Amino acid sequence: MSSSNAHSPTDALSIVGIGGSAGSLQPLRSFVANLPPDTGAAYVIATHHPSGEHSHLPEILGPQTAMPVQMVEEGETLLPNRVYVALPSDGWIFYRGQLVRSRKTQEHPVSHLPAAGRRPGPLHSIDAFFRSLADEAGHRALAIVLSGTGSDGTLGIQAVKSLAGMVMAQDPDTAEFGDMPANAIATGQVDYVLPPGDMPATLTGYLRSQHHRQAALPGHQPSIPPGLMSQILNRVRHRTGHDFSGYKASTLTRRLERRMDLRQIPDPSAYLDYLQSHPEEVNLLFQEFLISVTNFFRDRQVWDTLGETLLPAMLQKAARTGQEFRAWVVGCATGEEAFTLAILIRQCLVGWGQAPEVRIFATDVDQAAIETARRGRYPAGIAHDVSKSHLQQYFSAKNDTYLISREVRDMVVFAEHNALQDPPFTGLDLVTCRNLLIYLERDCQERLLALFRYALRSDGLLVLGPSESMDHQSEAFFAVEKDARIYRVAEGSLAARLPVMPGPSRFRRLPYQALGKSAAMGSVDSLSHSVERLIALQFGPPAVVVNDQGEVVYVHGRIGKFLEPASGPTRNRLLEMARPGLRAPLSQALQGASGGDADPISREVRVQTNDNTEPVRLEVQRIRMPTALVGFYLVAFHPAPDSGPVSGSVETSGPATNIEGTGAGKGSSNGETEARLKRELESLRQDKQVAVEEMHAANEELQSMNEELQSMNEEHQSSNEELEAAKEEVESLNQELRSVNAELRNRVDNLTEVNDDLKNLLDSSHLATLFLDEALNIKRFTPAVQDLIAVRPTDIGRPLSELTNRLRYDTLLADAEAVLDTLVPRKVEVQTQSGHWYLLRIQPYRSTQNVIRGVVCTFQDIQVAQGVARGEAFFRAVVDTVREPLLVLNTELHVVSANDGFYRTFPLTPEVVEGKSLFDLANGQWDNPELRARLLEVLPRQQAICDFELSVAVDDLEPAHFWLNACRLELEEGGVMILLTMDRQSSVPEP
Repeated sequence: MSSSNAHSPTDALSIVGIGGSAGSLQPLRSFVANLPPDTGAAYVIATHHPSGEHSHLPEILGPQTAMPVQMVEEGETLLPNRVYVALPSDGWIFYRGQLVRSRKTQEHPVSHLPAAGRRPGPLHSIDAFFRSLADEAGHRALAIVLSGTGSDGTLGIQAVKSLAGMVMAQDPDTAEFGDMPANAIATGQVDYVLPPGDMPATLTGYLRSQHHRQAALPGHQPSIPPGLMSQILNRVRHRTGHDFSGYKASTLTRRLERRMDLRQIPDPSAYLDYLQSHPEEVNLLFQEFLISVTNFFRDRQVWDTLGETLLPAMLQKAARTGQEFRAWVVGCATGEEAFTLAILIRQCLVGWGQAPEVRIFATDVDQAAIETARRGRYPAGIAHDVSKSHLQQYFSAKNDTYLISREVRDMVVFAEHNALQDPPFTGLDLVTCRNLLIYLERDCQERLLALFRYALRSDGLLVLGPSESMDHQSEAFFAVEKDARIYRVAEGSLAARLPVMPGPSRFRRLPYQALGKSAAMGSVDSLSHSVERLIALQFGPPAVVVNDQGEVVYVHGRIGKFLEPASGPTRNRLLEMARPGLRAPLSQALQGASGGDADPISREVRVQTNDNTEPVRLEVQRIRMPTALVGFYLVAFHPAPDSGPVSGSVETSGPATNIEGTGAGKGSSNGETEARLKRELESLRQDKQVAVEEMHAANEELQSMNEELQSMNEEHQSSNEELEAAKEEVESLNQELRSVNAELRNRVDNLTEVNDDLKNLLDSSHLATLFLDEALNIKRFTPAVQDLIAVRPTDIGRPLSELTNRLRYDTLLADAEAVLDTLVPRKVEVQTQSGHWYLLRIQPYRSTQNVIRGVVCTFQDIQVAQGVARGEAFFRAVVDTVREPLLVLNTELHVVSANDGFYRTFPLTPEVVEGKSLFDLANGQWDNPELRARLLEVLPRQQAICDFELSVAVDDLEPAHFWLNACRLELEEGGVMILLTMDRQSSVPEP
């Protein structure tokens, strides 16, 4: 889930999004009618509906279920065990725990939604609905695709699966319009293919498994122990050849938990046992680990930044130097990002007279995704992400899909490649690796970044995902656009050495059919059982099961009359084994069945067997059930009644025949021969047409193989360059060693100079400083320490406890140990045996890495300060001894202090006296002009005031008369004070 939803009310709520179009009313009724009322999830129905018209779904579905069914209200928080109806034509999407219209999110767009200004289009609004569901609920999102036309929802379910959600689709055989569920199933992202009435039971089991698994977790412990996780990953590695041990444990755990929930196995140990007994589950788990999160022009800011300045400059340089512009898209998934880059480059090259050669290598470990990318055909929902001008210029629309143009397709070479195991491409100008590093552990991230530096040219660009940053290899790259995560190779940085690559796995990888949608074919027993059960239920005649490559994987019954092995090396391709007359109809029927239609395709044909031909009804059907055989084709051969004689011979009733009869027999024989020759000619013509089509298919396969060979050539070239660079690396290492020696010599000189500076600094400070290590042994000291402790330069390394000191302080060692243990500094005044005072500070010694390496003891001479303190104490005692009121004034006639006699006589407090001007006290009672003048004369002329008479109010009674006397006081440290005394008269003096 995105960070913006960190505190969303739906954090603990599972949300089921249900999308449909034409013919989805009856499936919805069947679904809600079988739905328990206490699943704990919220259900949101989004079906295509004419804009502006009122929906009657709540009234129709309400009587079918015990749960409340209501139209959604904007801003309403979703509640569990309720059914909401949201018409996608109104732009309803999920946002922060609520359903809102998409215009509400333009200021804060959801990450999976198209950027503001992009045409949202109601045609594929279910895609946007599912995307927002994935972004809102994450692994608690569940998407269901029901009957409908077109491909809406196909891209949305991929977003749900990318965040570990669950996807269901209606069985196309039960759908009135099967396009939407069939297109969803074709992506390989659907977890369950079921009739609508069976969906609630499976859905409830999935939710219950989630709840039980989470409830069974012990506190603060991982849901899958590391040892068990290692066993599961080893099983995946042995079967597929791919090692996922470098992926983050949290990522793998989330994906593994989803598979456990799908199988409704809450215990990880039980799931490991299930893997051992069901090898096909290992293939599905492998597909689960392959996280494909991609779409066209994802993160528009990145592509805008590349297209405006960076790519044009690099392409111009390639054109000037005559070099090929080379890019590598790592983890390309189904190819959207690679084609986005190709489109961007085509735009940059518009109008160029001398354009450079461009080669984009797009790689991924998912063979099924690579095959999809090579086809270059995408659902019409990409219109959410691709601008209208780009669609018109670089795509062609066909059957609710978009096909990438040939000029863009030819720029990209797709290949199956594992960046962590296989040799890299080299001499690259650009590498894009977006949202792959975030799934890897730190060491794998560092290996990949070092690999990219090795593969890039000296000024190459590296583009990372929005959640990734250049924390490692900071010296090799610098940020060109930090917000867009675009980095350039640092100027002067040396190319990293190629990391040790494990190379292609020594484990045998299964063929594509075993890893794709039909992974259940990994078990021969389960395959036999499933096929025989299917044939027993539906067919009686001889039949074969073929995969999407046209290869026979299972044979039922006696099929020798229809198929025979072709001469040459043994093969199992159906069309190559077909007898004359059967090849063309078989090819046409297989092509028709691959279009996604649910109905079987039937043709009446004649098959040549030896010298005769036999009629047969050929029936081809794409298998929808059981789930283990989804994606395969069932080809059945039904016997058909013969409509006429097929033999070329003619029977006669006797040895004697007349001329007319003979002529009639010859005419009949010639007609049959002509008919037979016409049939054979038509069969040959059809076989020729099939051969032409197969040749075109073979050309496409050759092109794919050529791309693979080109990729392998690049890898071999990389290996050769690595070998050629080995010698240069050795020479470079020697040069590096010489450079390192020179650098070390320079650092030693710098260190010596720093030590000299430090020594002179400590010596000139005249501060006694003692450095002790963790064992309280002498590390360093300043000369002034020798006046306090009997230490010599030869005592470096000796324990402090072995040295005598001249202090009246017996706890120096204990205090140092306490500071070392607690890291709390200590300050204490100590005295030497001769009576000299020092302030001792003991504090931890911290290195630049904040590591404690001992303690530091400093002795500050405070003898003078002690004398001043004693003088001040003496002066204060004398002042407080005087019983008459007495004030101490500074040169500005502000009160420094007053004695107790003053506060006993006058109703004042120290807060309103000390620091205030004498003439401001008691509302200015002492502000007498003559007194002011005399006080100002005391200091400069060193005169004294004697018996100055002044009347001052003591309390609310009559004013009292005082004799004031003042004198100048010279202090030892150079200061000057004025002492002012007040002697109260016993009677009023005579005038």
